[in-house]
Amino acid sequence: MFTIIPLAIIILSIGALLIVAAKHAKKAASLDVAQLPEEREAILKSSILENKLLRKIDNVFKVANKAVNPSQRFLNRFFGKGIEKIKKIERSYRFQTGLPDSDKKSEIKSKDLLKEAQEVLNSGDLQKAESQYLSAIKIDPESIDAYKGLGNVYIKTQEWDQARETFEHVTKHWPQDGESFASLAVIEEETGDLEKAKDHFLHALSINSEVAQYHIGLSDLYTRLNDKEKALSSLQKAQALEPNNPRILDQLFNVSILVSNKPLAQEVLEKIKKSNPDHGKIKELEKRVKSI
Repeated sequence: MFTIIPLAIIILSIGALLIVAAKHAKKAASLDVAQLPEEREAILKSSILENKLLRKIDNVFKVANKAVNPSQRFLNRFFGKGIEKIKKIERSYRFQTGLPDSDKKSEIKSKDLLKEAQEVLNSGDLQKAESQYLSAIKIDPESIDAYKGLGNVYIKTQEWDQARETFEHVTKHWPQDGESFASLAVIEEETGDLEKAKDHFLHALSINSEVAQYHIGLSDLYTRLNDKEKALSSLQKAQALEPNNPRILDQLFNVSILVSNKPLAQEVLEKIKKSNPDHGKIKELEKRVKSI
């Protein structure tokens, strides 16, 4: 009996949120935002706030889901559908473009915001960095750097759905940006879809094959997918681009041991000795070569 009142309140809250979200979506679709700067700003601000609110609501329901008994599971399904509907509406206009502002001061402000956002991101204040990048997007919705910075914030906070959606937006509007496909690869790898991650790295390399980090990332995936020969090939390509990179040399040595390629392991070991004579595990590496 005592659970009925709070459950009723939650149901009413879901209904209210659906109505509010739907009204905002219709408003965003009907307004000529290029002509109405005040309305434009209001829509963008409400979109940002609702985006944060939705994440908080989602977390609340995850906690609530653990607390309810089996007889209330059907209510959870109802709540879940409500949240998903709100998210769908919100996603339909979160990345609305077509909000041009050619004013030179706005362009300068956007660049300043991006510079500040990167500094804040490097300092570890992720919440402030998110706010800065969102502000930059509000001023210049065509700024790829603002979207990529925002996506990197979500990667650092491990908000994978938000990160994926942001970088998918970038790859849709800037399909030749290999870095964003590489970021999508990282997201898919972290969330367990290794095949999709591999495809994204291959796409990034099809755009620019001269980036060693893409080859390294692809090699890591091939290793996890138990395709050691392809992992070795990817590392050799990375090492050709950055011959004295200690991380690449160490990984190349380890994979050459895995595939029992003693000549290559010995060759890489000699390169490690030359490029990093103070390497603390030279004797251990020599033993591993002899053991092949």
